[in-house]
Amino acid sequence: MENANTRIVVKDARFAYVHLLEPRAAAEGAEAKYSVTLIIPKSNEAEITSIKAAMKAAVSKKFGDKPPKGLRNPLRDGDEKDAESGEYMKGDEFRGNWYLSASSKKPVRALAGKARLPATDEHLQSGNYGAAELNFYGYDAAGNRGVAAGLNGVWITRKGEPLGSGATDWGVIEAEDFGSSGSAATASMSSDDVF
Repeated sequence: MENANTRIVVKDARFAYVHLLEPRAAAEGAEAKYSVTLIIPKSNEAEITSIKAAMKAAVSKKFGDKPPKGLRNPLRDGDEKDAESGEYMKGDEFRGNWYLSASSKKPVRALAGKARLPATDEHLQSGNYGAAELNFYGYDAAGNRGVAAGLNGVWITRKGEPLGSGATDWGVIEAEDFGSSGSAATASMSSDDVF
């Protein structure tokens, strides 16, 4: 496993929790990082096999032939349910998928479309699809041990249905709904491809 590669390109993933224009701290007091969560269909077995091989290489690189038990794993099951409530841990968009989060302390190169031009905030929305270059690495700090995914770059390849708060179509809401005396809003959000 010594020669196995920890660096891979995930070729077809849906992007969620996209923070690539400005770094964001995952928790109060934590270091702000550029990050994205990749949603990968379970049916894409070749991609998952590549991810697992890169993770194993990272474990071997950090911990050698006898890794400790209980290592944290960045690859999560979108069908996982809470043991107590029986509720899914993630939203519907994660069903039938694996997911993992990747981050970088430094800005990452983000490209969009066939021309691979620099991505804008319009491209870097949760729900769009693309590729991401990742580098898996092992860590052992403050009692926490595991594997994490470093983010090297992304390429947005196609538009997807928006996820989260970006999914509201403000064009269908009338101005009266907000207590103003204006007429109904007539503009609708463009459904044109951003590329």
